[in-house]
Amino acid sequence: MRKMLRLLGLWVALVLGAAVVVPGTAEAVPGAAEAKGSQGIKVERREFPVRLSDGRSYKVVGYLYYQGSLKHRPVQILVHGITYNHAYWDLPEIDGNAYSYARYMARQQYAVLALDLPGTGESDKPNGDFLNLAESASAVHQVAQRLRATAEKNTFETLVYVGHSNGALIATFAQALYHDAKAVVMTGWLNTRHEVPVDPAVLGALAQQGPYIQVPGDLRSALFYDVPHADPDVIAYDNQVADNVTRGQFLDLLTMLGSPELIPVQGITVPILVQLGENDLLASASYAQNEAQAYPRSPFVWVDKVPDIGHAVNGHYLRMRSWVMIDAWLRLVT
Repeated sequence: MRKMLRLLGLWVALVLGAAVVVPGTAEAVPGAAEAKGSQGIKVERREFPVRLSDGRSYKVVGYLYYQGSLKHRPVQILVHGITYNHAYWDLPEIDGNAYSYARYMARQQYAVLALDLPGTGESDKPNGDFLNLAESASAVHQVAQRLRATAEKNTFETLVYVGHSNGALIATFAQALYHDAKAVVMTGWLNTRHEVPVDPAVLGALAQQGPYIQVPGDLRSALFYDVPHADPDVIAYDNQVADNVTRGQFLDLLTMLGSPELIPVQGITVPILVQLGENDLLASASYAQNEAQAYPRSPFVWVDKVPDIGHAVNGHYLRMRSWVMIDAWLRLVT
C-alpha cells in the first residue's frame, strides 16, 4: 500500500508538472534542475570477461554510476541500442541542460551499470557477423552473473534490465533465457508487429557495408529524433559520436522486426514497463493498446506513452518525463 501511495504521489506530480511544459524548453519538467551537474556521483570503469559461443573470452566494459554507498541499492543494467554504446545513457550537459540518464538515476539512489555491448565502445570487437542477438544476450547475462559474484554482502541483490530500442530486444532475450532481473524496462521497442518506415533498399545497402555498419547521420536524425522537440546541438552531438553496428546484430534485428513471434516473450515472468514515444517513427505509441498482450506471463505490464518524444528518448526536451516515470515504476515493483 505504501508503494502504491508513493507511486500515486509521483504520478500526480508528474502529470501536474507536464501540464505546464512549454515546448522547446527543458526546465519545465519536474526534476530538471536537480538533474544538472554531477555532484557526488561516483563513476567506475569496470571490465567483465565473457565467454561466447566460439569458446573464446572477450572483454565487456561497463561504467558504474552511484552516489554514496552501494549497499542495498537496486542496480539498473543499461543496454543501449544500435549506433550507440554506454554513452547513450550518459550524454553530456549541452546548452546548459543535463541529458545523463545514468547520473539522474544515481541521484535517485540506484546503482547504474551502463554497458558497451560487444563490438561497441571500449569492449572487444570480434567479427561483426559473429556478434548477433544470441551472443549479445549471453554477454549481458554473464555480466549480470559476474556482477553478483563479485559483489560484497548486501550489494547488487536486485538487478533490473533497462534496454533501449535494440537493447530492449537484447534485454528481452537475456531475461527470457536466463532470468537474472527482477524487472525489465523497455524504451523505444515494440514486440507487437508494426511497420518501420525505412526503404528495404536502404536497409539492404547498409547490410552490404561489411561486418561493421555505419548508419548515416541524416538517416539517424530522421529516425531517432522528433526534431521540433529536441535541441539541434544534441542531435548534432549524437551523430558525431555515433558508434558502428555489428552486421550480425543488425540482421537479427531486422528478422525480429519482421517476425516478432520469434521473440521468446513467454519466458518473461517479471514486471515489465514499456515506454513509447508518441512521435517515435520506429516504435510508435499508436501500438500501445496491443503491447501489453505481448507479455502473457508477466504479472504486471505497464505501457507508458510519452508525449513529444521520438526514438532516442534521452536526447529530447521531455526526457525527464520518461526518467521520472521509470523511477516511480521501479519503486513500485522492486
